[in-house]
Amino acid sequence: MIQEKYGDYELSSYDRVALTLPDFTVSDQDVAAEMERIAARHATNVTIDPHPVRADDLVLMNIKTREGENPFPGLTHDNVDVQLGVGSLPEEAEVALLGHEVGDVVEARFPYVDYSQVASEREAPADGGCGVGEAGEPETVELVSRMEIVALRRFVTPEITDAWVAKNIALSSTVEEFRERTASRLLRERRRAYANNVEYLVMDEIGKRLKGELPAEVVGQVVKQMMREFDRFLEQYELDRAAYLAIQGLDDVAFAERIDRDARNRVAQDIALASWATRYGIELDDSDIDFMFGEPTPERTYEARVEAEQSGQIDAFKDLALRAKVAELVTRDALFLTPDGAEDKGFKHEIDAKYRKQQMVRAHATSDPMLKPPLVPLR
Repeated sequence: MIQEKYGDYELSSYDRVALTLPDFTVSDQDVAAEMERIAARHATNVTIDPHPVRADDLVLMNIKTREGENPFPGLTHDNVDVQLGVGSLPEEAEVALLGHEVGDVVEARFPYVDYSQVASEREAPADGGCGVGEAGEPETVELVSRMEIVALRRFVTPEITDAWVAKNIALSSTVEEFRERTASRLLRERRRAYANNVEYLVMDEIGKRLKGELPAEVVGQVVKQMMREFDRFLEQYELDRAAYLAIQGLDDVAFAERIDRDARNRVAQDIALASWATRYGIELDDSDIDFMFGEPTPERTYEARVEAEQSGQIDAFKDLALRAKVAELVTRDALFLTPDGAEDKGFKHEIDAKYRKQQMVRAHATSDPMLKPPLVPLR
């Protein structure tokens, strides 16, 4: 367990954490933007007066595309609205449409790179190309699109009126009711989102109370672990580290400094939470440990735990379980303040709701299966 691993570290204070919350106020502009976003989901395309096609028009068309004598399904549709200027069509097709009128039939030719014969590292091509391991090469073919301009259209968002609200918005019959309910919902969502992440801030506050120097060897191990996790992330998404760091605006030195800082914060939190557990006599039971296995895959709770016991990895899961248990207890007991220093008692409800959801998962994860394998008892 981490208490034995780190020894007798102490905190500068074991008082409850006090955390100042951000200002959750929802502005009139926020509410108006959300109402418009909801109204836009009810938008429709309407036909407008004909004019020569422009680069930003919405065009209702029939489009048939062929590769030689064969239809090309990806660009063959009847009565489809196509927004120009956003890449919906190949550039050659969009250019060919410019200046034409409703009723015209326009033809465009353009190259298409066919990757269907290129082997995937994961699976065979969906269109029946070469299988895994075969040396396919991309092929450039010529497509021909025949586009009939049926009409010009415009995307129209409905005006938010009492009549529209009464017809389309549940539990509201006027614009004012819609506005009030929207403001209330946005406020709840902001508070709920903050509550879902506030545990990390509470743990950070506990970590800052740690007295003494961090064990350099442990920090180094966590740095290596974080680097491995980062490399697995890049590998999963087939990303190059240098390119990814460039996108994030980081060089190698800044990245190394960030990893070192994150590792130090993690170690400080672990030791501080272990010290808190020792001070207040917080101990684990089987359900706490089962939850570590059951949260991601409830159906494999017992099987996963037995595997961890047999492979000698159970202590790592006990450390995670203790961290989670102490973090929850400290967060539930924390004092949450408004920006002006008053206690925000209502935020406790958000915290309770967060942990109620976790408790539902915990209850499912730790419920007895039909056949429960024997477990190695806690040591």
